[in-house]
Amino acid sequence: MEFTLNNMKKNFWLATILILLFSTIRLIPKDANPFFFDAICFKSSNFDTLSRIDIFVVVPYSTLSFFKSDSKYTAEYTLTYTLKDSNSSTLKSKSIIKRIEEKDQLETLGASAKFQESYHSFEVPEGKYIIEATVYDKNSNTTYTKRRTTNALNFSKFDFALSGIMFVSEIEEQNSEFKITPYLSDNLGNLDNIFIFLETYQKSPKYDSVDIVYQIVNPKNKDEYRSSRKTFSLKNNQQIFFPLVKPVSLKNGSYFLRVTALKPSRTSDSNFTPSEILSVSERAFEITPSISNQVLTNLDKSIRQLKYVAYQSDIDYINQAPDPEEKKKRFLEFWKKLDPTPSTEYNEAFEEYYERVYYANANFKSYIEGWQTDRGMVYIVLGPPATIQTQSDFYSNRNYEIWNYANRTFIFVDYSGFGDYRLYSPPTFNEKYSYR
Repeated sequence: MEFTLNNMKKNFWLATILILLFSTIRLIPKDANPFFFDAICFKSSNFDTLSRIDIFVVVPYSTLSFFKSDSKYTAEYTLTYTLKDSNSSTLKSKSIIKRIEEKDQLETLGASAKFQESYHSFEVPEGKYIIEATVYDKNSNTTYTKRRTTNALNFSKFDFALSGIMFVSEIEEQNSEFKITPYLSDNLGNLDNIFIFLETYQKSPKYDSVDIVYQIVNPKNKDEYRSSRKTFSLKNNQQIFFPLVKPVSLKNGSYFLRVTALKPSRTSDSNFTPSEILSVSERAFEITPSISNQVLTNLDKSIRQLKYVAYQSDIDYINQAPDPEEKKKRFLEFWKKLDPTPSTEYNEAFEEYYERVYYANANFKSYIEGWQTDRGMVYIVLGPPATIQTQSDFYSNRNYEIWNYANRTFIFVDYSGFGDYRLYSPPTFNEKYSYR
């Protein structure tokens, strides 16, 4: 998403084997992070005393369910933007029906990481608001919702003010204009290059320049990083952006980014006094390691986890590397051969596979790690089933799970009663993972 800076089924029953006490069905979510969303507060361009809350949404094709009709694959979803007050009462709402048509099925599965972006804005008076973005996928009858709380200011009350902070992943100059690509996530652990973008507002052109210092602050309000001063020349309402340095020492966790505008001076000292402060803007963010970082941090274990995608000869070849660097190289070369989009940096197969491994570890752990269990094996190879039925045998006191996929069913039974589910039908499963 770019913006110019100037415009902003088949059930299987065990009736002959057991008497069912109860049966429930649940859906497994398709994606833990189905779409991307952010909401930033700026000064209204139309009314001096109002704020403008800009809402950005990106919906990846892989989130949606596509149905085939004739020679096309079609998805349809409703995107709803909702503005609520601090008591969660709805003030405004806007719904838009979106439709996507694709000829290539691989595109609908995320082969080239296609997405659809949307933008909307609400103009609001000063106050605290809750912004919600809801995606209703018509084909799967699934609803995803994300929300953010933001404070809107009456910027005209201040001699000098800063807008809300937007994270930007790319800035490109085109025809004497800068185009920006918003980074719609609070997790900065997955991005090496990130920019801070905001606007400045003045009642009158009192300052023709301003000094900026930004701080990364932990939950105890202590600095983890403080930048040196940087001077920016100003026009009336100037848009400014600059790179965000993430210190290597920054651990996983939650932080605040605080940007402070100071009266211009000739020093580069990052320290300042309260009398120098013109305005402060702040937003929360987090550092959560990317899948890639987690995988490579424990490489030997990650190589063992290749058992559902690689053959033993592949794993032996990687492990027989003469040193750690060569082992890592062979590991990455293995995944590069499976990359569905080799021209991009993002390897969809790698990310999907290890996301499934981590999901299995979190949800199917028994006497062994989740990825080593029978449920973990099926989940990693085939992905989430359409539905799961849970059933109990009154006489044997055994619990069953029935996983239903589009054209097949798997039955798992807990013989011990301690969540150690074993594959009952089919009796064996030897398939390998393949990115679809």
